[in-house]
Amino acid sequence: MNYSLEGSSNFIVSKDDMEEMIDENGLLDYVKTNIPKLGSTDAHNLAQWKKYVAKARRIILEEVRDEIV
Repeated sequence: MNYSLEGSSNFIVSKDDMEEMIDENGLLDYVKTNIPKLGSTDAHNLAQWKKYVAKARRIILEEVRDEIV
């Protein structure tokens, strides 16, 4: 079930739902910890880092109502 964030009234349920979706996509470490952006000398790892961070952000934004964003 999708629990989009509507405000403080459903924050906990929405947070748990977002966290589960992010974890299912293997991205929880990018949200829960500070995974540093690797140096620009390693183009492949930098591109992968950017991809994972963008995907995690997209999941979060999709779960927040437009009025809140």
